[in-house]
Amino acid sequence: MRSIAVVILSAALCAPLSSWAQPKAAPAAPAKDAALAPAKISSIEWMKGYWVGEGFGGTVETIMTPAKAGVMIGTFRHVKADGRAGFYELCGIEEYEGSLRFIVKHFHPSWVGWEEKDHAFQAKLSRVGKDEWQFGNMLVKRTGKDAFTMELNIVNKDGGAPRKEILKFKRQAL
Repeated sequence: MRSIAVVILSAALCAPLSSWAQPKAAPAAPAKDAALAPAKISSIEWMKGYWVGEGFGGTVETIMTPAKAGVMIGTFRHVKADGRAGFYELCGIEEYEGSLRFIVKHFHPSWVGWEEKDHAFQAKLSRVGKDEWQFGNMLVKRTGKDAFTMELNIVNKDGGAPRKEILKFKRQAL
């Protein structure tokens, strides 16, 4: 099964499971008329740094820069359990219309992009709570001073049942 998911670093940031040739799934998107949650980049700047964890049946890593000019820039790497590259991402969290949005471009290990060259996946911040930030189908939860999770709800384009992926990260020294 192949898919696209958001991750931040994701994180975040992020997607697929077993095969990486062409993504067949996309993240569920929030309603177009959903109100944006008021927020500043400083509310999520705790994510700056290097993070390592587990997710998508392998290892996940993300590096997020400190905020500058209202944006944090990041990278993401997934390594499969067998040690082969899974996929990569370039991403950002930026101030947008009095709130935040998460933007990501996914890449196969061959560096061929999943999204069209003039497009990127974008998810606006729809909810913010104590140590939680909801960007579309991705929920970022700060679980400790040096730990966070990303919960991704992934909907398959082929009509298969939606699934939840949980990525667990811990801060590491570079």
